[in-house]
Amino acid sequence: MADWVSMGARGRLRRAWDEFVGPEAGPVENTVTAGLSVLGAVAAPRLSRRSRDLSTVESLTLRAVAVDLWGGAWVNNTRACTRWYERPAASDVDHLKFAVLHVHPFLFALWDRDEPHRMPVWLWAGAHYGYMMAATVAIRTAPRYRRPLGAALTVGGIALDRVLGPSRIAPWFGPVYYTKLLLGHAGASLWPDRALYEPPVRVAVE
Repeated sequence: MADWVSMGARGRLRRAWDEFVGPEAGPVENTVTAGLSVLGAVAAPRLSRRSRDLSTVESLTLRAVAVDLWGGAWVNNTRACTRWYERPAASDVDHLKFAVLHVHPFLFALWDRDEPHRMPVWLWAGAHYGYMMAATVAIRTAPRYRRPLGAALTVGGIALDRVLGPSRIAPWFGPVYYTKLLLGHAGASLWPDRALYEPPVRVAVE
């Protein structure tokens, strides 16, 4: 009985991982995704300009957010992952739902709320989140131009972050956030249609 439970748990974990990185992901995609996630968890608090002020809870939360964003910025731009999210069963509504969940700017605004000499943090968060959602809609409603739009709007997001002022607790936020959500998930900008929609390679078993 215990073996069946263990096998079922492993199967669910494997299925969840495949839906995160794409079922066609190979050793390189899996290894780099895991490696960058671990790197984010380790490095994020050290890169914070408020590292000495972080509580234990804040540090752990920041590590968890970095796992999501750092690992996601890589994996959402891999061929396996973009093929998964661009499969026929995935709709534009699915892409928008994915984007809506990424409310990270408001979390960073909560942490940065006491920082002096900068624009109101909630305006900062709203600008980032609003830009990301508007850019996602623009990319998904113009599929013919998804690649140049994804690249251009990612650069625009990074420029917006520079203009508004980077987060004090996570100065890496802007580039990683937009690389994950616009260059990768919304636009699949690194990959031509042929790479996304061609049938998967099947290895014959003798």
